Amino acid sequence: MPRFLKKEFKLSPEKVAYILQHPPAVLGDVNREENMEVARKYLFNLDVECEVTTVIKDERLPFAIDPRQLKWISKEFSKTLRACVETSLFYVTVEPGEKDFFLPSLLGKQEKIENMFRYSDSVFVIDDTTFILLGFATDRDSCNVVFQKIIYCMEKYIQQDISVRIGFAVIPDDGKSFYDLIAVAQKNMVSHKESINDGQKKRETISPQNNFPQKNNDSLSDSQELTICFNKARGDFYNELTALPPDVLWGALSKIPISDQKNFFLQLPHDSHLTSYLAKKIKSQSSPRDVVTAKKIVRRIINQMQLAKNLKGRQVNMEKVMFRLNQVDSIFTMPSIAMQVYSLASDPKSNLDDIAEKILLEPSLTIKILKIVNSPFYGLSNKISSIKDAVVLLGTEEVINMAFGLSLSKSFLDADLKGLINPKALWRHSMETALIARYLCRDLPQFKDMGIFTAGLLHDLGKVYLIENFSELYTTVLTRSEESVVSISAVEQEILGMDHGKIGKSIGENWNLPDSLIHAVAFHHQPSAAGEYSLFAAIIGFSDYISNILALKKNTDTNETATQKVKQQFKVDHMIAMKKLFSNFNTQFIERSLEDVLEILKDSAHLLDIAG
Repeated sequence: MPRFLKKEFKLSPEKVAYILQHPPAVLGDVNREENMEVARKYLFNLDVECEVTTVIKDERLPFAIDPRQLKWISKEFSKTLRACVETSLFYVTVEPGEKDFFLPSLLGKQEKIENMFRYSDSVFVIDDTTFILLGFATDRDSCNVVFQKIIYCMEKYIQQDISVRIGFAVIPDDGKSFYDLIAVAQKNMVSHKESINDGQKKRETISPQNNFPQKNNDSLSDSQELTICFNKARGDFYNELTALPPDVLWGALSKIPISDQKNFFLQLPHDSHLTSYLAKKIKSQSSPRDVVTAKKIVRRIINQMQLAKNLKGRQVNMEKVMFRLNQVDSIFTMPSIAMQVYSLASDPKSNLDDIAEKILLEPSLTIKILKIVNSPFYGLSNKISSIKDAVVLLGTEEVINMAFGLSLSKSFLDADLKGLINPKALWRHSMETALIARYLCRDLPQFKDMGIFTAGLLHDLGKVYLIENFSELYTTVLTRSEESVVSISAVEQEILGMDHGKIGKSIGENWNLPDSLIHAVAFHHQPSAAGEYSLFAAIIGFSDYISNILALKKNTDTNETATQKVKQQFKVDHMIAMKKLFSNFNTQFIERSLEDVLEILKDSAHLLDIAG
């Protein structure tokens, strides 16, 4: 081994000696099984024993992590949120000091590090140089105490001359998911030689602001003003912009960053007359003929629509809603049966019998599942008569997702909707969306275990929360939508600064739902924002759209305005995603889907009243 290290890495005898005295826990990582086997055999020939561990590499995390540990961290987060207490996450990395070559590994020192903190704090050692601490510290003074403890611990158990970097984030102010908090903590990271105040200043600067900057002494450039205008355009204001002549619109749009141009483009209705024109312009970035006139026209619209004033009102409303959302006790409580089913699903020791027995304890839930499984949406040749048969035929994940979704939906079926929305109509729409999504995914195995049925059922959960907690504001939203050719989602963003999807995201994070469900619920109206789950979110958005189109067809009093509102729901953003999923996706595909689903719904009408 010493000869190998000297030859392959050109290390000095001193460095080789240090490595052999303080071997790292992780020698390296490979992403192919055959490469791993080669490495293992090579080390074996050098008389080096090694173990192989599977880790997750997620672009949202700055490190690879053992999936079992990620599940453990998720459970701790869930407990913290349910306990309704503010907690801080500390993200710590260590490096050798100037005099040293390497550091002893943090792995294997979990217990020693834990003993330095309170019993109520949780320590997670991630790899050789990284660990995470969940502790009850929320203000600057208490965070300073934790900082000092971390540094003392590292100097005591790792090395005296050591470089420690620490970042922190507060739950729920900075986020309610592990990924959100790690992102904030990463931005806040400071050296142990810096003050916690430096990290606090960084944390304060990354809070999102929706205020429209005032143009004082020409401090706001034309480009900045136009960028804000196009980024914040929602509802009627967005419609005013898209009603401009295409060359005028492009004249103003061409002066903002390309990424913002694309975001504006993605929000266009899929059948907009601007789609092909703007697609070509954005791709070629051709110079418009008369930019000056275009800027004047758009600025006139900004003044006419009182954008600055409306954005201030939007900010106030958004802060009201977010303040209430951050009070954990204001979120719907997860039904006990849903929690039990989810716990079983997360437990690697549970088996088919455990899951079936838990569902059978709720006879009404058992009946609902069997009715859905035996419906034409599943197209099974043989009748399923037991939960065990359903699990064997459809798979554990499929049945768990169905049980989970149906039991969760009880949390909003009994909600007080103040007469603003018919509870039965909302349930039927949610069930339709879930069934349509499941039908569309019948030949898409990548979505099999992602909870497509549950996502469909819960996609409008945010509306229920807004009505229960902000009925006056939501009355304004519904009234504005009825008076104009603007979808409810767009009006929500115009008045509240967010739509019901974002509210659903917060509820899902509080319930500690899987990321796939959270992103599908959060971004079914804007799938590209869902990152790796964008196609999954697009399926839910398209299913929502199909359900609303079917409702229009059933309603004999439907007018052109109502039709236009529903059409606005299905955007270019959705169209791009759906074309990735279905190579033959076009207008005819949509019409065929409508016909197929309508036929199946006729045969499954009893499912839409299954909540009773």
